[in-house]
Amino acid sequence: MKFTRFSSALALGFVLLFNACQRPTTKLQTGGIIVKEGFIDCFQAGLQAAGKDVWCEASAVLNDGNYISMANDKDMPGTDASIFYWAYAETGVFGSKPTYVTQNLFKTAQKYEDFALTPDRKVAFLTTAFDRVKEGSTEWDSYNALLYWPVNGGNPQTIQPKAVHLATGEKFSMGLRNALSKALRSTEFPDGMPYFKVEGFAATNNKLFFGIREEGKKYDDFKYKAKVLTVSYRFENDSLVAGTDFQTLADIDIAALEPSLPKPLALSCIEFDAKRNVFWVLTSMESETQLNSAYLWWATEAELKTGKLHLVKDRATGQPLKFTHKAEDLTTVGSNRLFVIHDDDRNRTKIGDQTRQPHQAAYTIVEF
Repeated sequence: MKFTRFSSALALGFVLLFNACQRPTTKLQTGGIIVKEGFIDCFQAGLQAAGKDVWCEASAVLNDGNYISMANDKDMPGTDASIFYWAYAETGVFGSKPTYVTQNLFKTAQKYEDFALTPDRKVAFLTTAFDRVKEGSTEWDSYNALLYWPVNGGNPQTIQPKAVHLATGEKFSMGLRNALSKALRSTEFPDGMPYFKVEGFAATNNKLFFGIREEGKKYDDFKYKAKVLTVSYRFENDSLVAGTDFQTLADIDIAALEPSLPKPLALSCIEFDAKRNVFWVLTSMESETQLNSAYLWWATEAELKTGKLHLVKDRATGQPLKFTHKAEDLTTVGSNRLFVIHDDDRNRTKIGDQTRQPHQAAYTIVEF
């Protein structure tokens, strides 16, 4: 049989495709390496409120290309919101003191957990934990807010955030909280999940993704989870309109995926990486008797839907890449680096010969 020019080219194409499938298609599959760790001074040393030290429990980070912003999951004293920022720079960004925002909605919403950007980097989000409600009262509504604003390169002090509203007349996002509760309903809780905690948030062009770390009867009676809920969304007249199609995309059994890792590991972050078209997931463990630990994973949306995650390995050792802190959120910095922020609660963790002080938060930079 004589090959034509077309059939030869077709055969060559199959060979190239086969070879491409046999080798890592991205740097993610070759593992990552920790290239830098350190402590950030979130505010001045010795800051107190009501006679007690104020701790920096940084829980969210965002690089929007102009500024690196972080959020504390505890309230700040005075007029500052729990959100602070530096002008972006490849090196030395944390050499100066941060600036805190003062906008009222940023100040009144409480317990921030995760920043996110739309794939076109034009809109930023910040979610709270959605973990507190008080029946018959609006006192705790501020713990239930998904905020968003346009990213225009201007000074963050000029931001005018909005909250996602699913119910008429609400200040925060209690309607969204109710929708998430119903989406999490189970045989045990057919009317909706009484208690849950959102610790991750991501956005694609037409979907919002909520990462659930805890769910159960109440704050001291729950199960650790790595669950992801989704809902469609769009913008109308600069306001976000969420759909009604809330559903569970993934309910991942971390222990089954990697039995050798410590337990219980639960989701602490989910971020969409538009450049690579994958989701990053952080899982962490907090324990009073063991050291904090956390791990980094990635997956496509299709893989998430099947409960699959890829554990990032240390490129140098081949072992799971481990953070000895409670990793809370991440953002991309540069073309092949991730900046991971840690919330070690009020523990005086160490990096080398340095010991964390109350006004500091630990961070890690991972390179691929």
